[in-house]
Amino acid sequence: MNSPNFDDTEHHAHLHNSLPEKSVAACGQAEYSENTCERLVPHAFTVLPGDEGSPVVIHVPHSSRLIPPDIRADLMLTDEELAEELDEATDTATDEIALIALAHVRLRPTIVINHLSRLVIDPERFPDGDPAEAFGRGAVYTRTCSGAPLRADPYSSRAELIDAYFRPYADAVTTAVENRLNACGQAIVIDLHSYPEKPSAFEDPAAPRPPLCIGTDPQHTPPWLIGAARGAFTSLGEISENTPYSGTYVPLQHYGTDARVSSVMIELRRDTYLTDPVAPHPERIAQLGRDLAALIDAVSDRAADV
Repeated sequence: MNSPNFDDTEHHAHLHNSLPEKSVAACGQAEYSENTCERLVPHAFTVLPGDEGSPVVIHVPHSSRLIPPDIRADLMLTDEELAEELDEATDTATDEIALIALAHVRLRPTIVINHLSRLVIDPERFPDGDPAEAFGRGAVYTRTCSGAPLRADPYSSRAELIDAYFRPYADAVTTAVENRLNACGQAIVIDLHSYPEKPSAFEDPAAPRPPLCIGTDPQHTPPWLIGAARGAFTSLGEISENTPYSGTYVPLQHYGTDARVSSVMIELRRDTYLTDPVAPHPERIAQLGRDLAALIDAVSDRAADV
């Protein structure tokens, strides 16, 4: 799930940094700074390197339900309430779709998967001054999808979570994009998300919710990339742009300054591939994996021709 299309804040969740060249865990190396990463759990995120000739980075930031125990202790929800919140907030099985696609592509893309719930930190928000903070959904959430209190506000450990989890992840994605620029002369980010059939309390209830929402950025999403996304996901039927979510992820280091970085957001409505909030439908998941592979191949072919 990405930025709700409210006012003109579509970029607030999509402009950050993150990724190394080998499969690594956030601060999983011995050299990490103890004063900034001591809370980190092993394997907070994974970077799966692709083929050297692929310019594609698949970004999967919201597929996990994992919350470390010390962070869970600060959440003002019962276990039942937390399970319901995770059902609504988690982009369930988007990591599975990305991995299924690997079996069908000609060139394997780099894949970045966040292994922590977005209730720990949301890596697609600005670390400071994000517009979504107005309703408690900035980089560190203080409100649930329904608007109920999630954490104390202000939250005393906010800066610690940003340093421990947000910044290492952001640095890793930036590194992944830099690696593709160095290898291929361009980088194309496919920002993979999903969203529930019914709107959350902070969303516009009148906004269309098609089976596929394509999120775009005026500077980083060229028309050919929109066309490739539409062509790859024809199995879903109705496709709209920037509703109910808008924008797409670009590392801040490159945002608005580096035309070599392109990006498109893929938002799948969850009822198209889940039988309940946590149960993927195997055939539908397989089809979406093939659709994503078609997009990856189309993007790779275009990049090779440029």
